[in-house]
Amino acid sequence: MTETTLIFDDGVRDGARTHVFIIGVGRYKFGTGQGESEIASGLAQLTSPPISARAVADWFQNEFRNSACPLGTINILLSEAAKAPVARQDGKLVDVPEATLANVKAAMLLWRPIIQCHPDNMLIFYFCGHGISLGQKAALLLNDFGDPAASYDAAIELDELTGTLKNAAAAKQLFLIDCCRSKADDIYSNETRVGSRVLSIVPNGNHNGVRRRQCVIFPTIDGEQAFGVAGEVSVFTTCFLDAVRFAAFDDKTGPWVSTSLLILNAIDELVTYRLPAEKRNKAVPTSLDAMGFEFDEIEAPTKTRSIVTIDDRASCSEARLTATDVAGTMPAQIFDVPDNHAYRCCTMELEFGEWEFAGKLAVEPPHLSVIRRYLKRPMVFVRLGVQ
Repeated sequence: MTETTLIFDDGVRDGARTHVFIIGVGRYKFGTGQGESEIASGLAQLTSPPISARAVADWFQNEFRNSACPLGTINILLSEAAKAPVARQDGKLVDVPEATLANVKAAMLLWRPIIQCHPDNMLIFYFCGHGISLGQKAALLLNDFGDPAASYDAAIELDELTGTLKNAAAAKQLFLIDCCRSKADDIYSNETRVGSRVLSIVPNGNHNGVRRRQCVIFPTIDGEQAFGVAGEVSVFTTCFLDAVRFAAFDDKTGPWVSTSLLILNAIDELVTYRLPAEKRNKAVPTSLDAMGFEFDEIEAPTKTRSIVTIDDRASCSEARLTATDVAGTMPAQIFDVPDNHAYRCCTMELEFGEWEFAGKLAVEPPHLSVIRRYLKRPMVFVRLGVQ
């Protein structure tokens, strides 16, 4: 089977389209294990990035809606322990290339004329894997980072990529950088640069007066590690997908529309409710550039998504969470949080109306408070306090 990065293409070049470029790096050729190099020896092999990248690709293919800027193309590169094909929208399986520096450059070269073909295009760049930073410098590490022949080259220099894309014709650009921002003082102290330019676009002042709007979202503050769940979609990507499915919408303009800034705020709040304090204090979603633009649309919600979590002071993580319709016309919902559950919360889909939220810990006391909420909006957050 011939490898290709292009897993979706509607073929339209003379109209505004959304063009997506996805990279998921779980396997590092010179990372920890057989074949590790001196530079990359501390890079752990990861399971979450390829799964997360596939989840993002699936969402764009099957759920993304933007009437002004429909989905145009999706490019994806994956490095994973066991190579597997990617499912296209039509069900066909496609082999995609490894996320090496050479392959990323080749894919970007083919991407360039596509993203340049219309000024109202929207660009989405998603990366999940290892990353390092020093101040405002950030490098996204690719599969062959640490190759003794070119130790520091196989990484994307993020500032160069975002700067280059400011020269692109596309007016709206969202960068989702799902990686650690671990400090790399030792690396940067003796190197003038870590990472490479993967795309070049000649500056063109003829943008017809349309301002380039970029929004760059990270899962952590500078110098901290991102939080992932082995063998599952990462916390940041899970929160992004929840944001663009239901958590980042309002109807101020009539239709239910999300924006880049609403997505950033929703991710931040979702992380707060999913993670315990010792982890969420480090996993603080942040943005270098945060310019607003409309992203996607949903049908008018007929139910409320309720994110229910337990106060951090309840040290016992095993619990049963319940939602009961005060009017008594709807069946109660029950969610059991096992002791080894990755998150201290659940998502319940509830009818509009007044509901009572409660929880019972496996070991009591303490007891959890009972909260009543009237549900009307697309979603609510509920935190059960400790009595």
